[in-house]
Amino acid sequence: MNSLIRISLNISAAVFMIAGTTPIAIAGHHEEPILEVRVYKIATGKMDEWERFFQDKLVEPQERAGMKIIAAYRVLEDENLFVWMRQFSGKTNMATERAGFYESDQWRNSLHPELQEKGLVEKVEVVYTV
Repeated sequence: MNSLIRISLNISAAVFMIAGTTPIAIAGHHEEPILEVRVYKIATGKMDEWERFFQDKLVEPQERAGMKIIAAYRVLEDENLFVWMRQFSGKTNMATERAGFYESDQWRNSLHPELQEKGLVEKVEVVYTV
């Protein structure tokens, strides 16, 4: 089985364990918190620098915008994959909470340019919203 598919299946199981519910319950009631699972391919040799950047600079501004960082971790099967989950307060608030971060002066003028300059993230592999 492809390692990305295996990782995806493991992520799905973890999301439902963290959420404390079943896929049916999440799909049936959209005003429950919404989880977004993000899988990033980090540039070779830059995982430690990425984790510091993520923790020191990306968590607090997202939480200030209304999102909650639920988990963030390295993938054992691939030293360059980083998985993180954030929670939105509900489906109706997702766009507002995202915009609160991605349209902020801090993201546009500081964080995004710094992230591009450092070349830490090669690719966003997968994004799931559940």
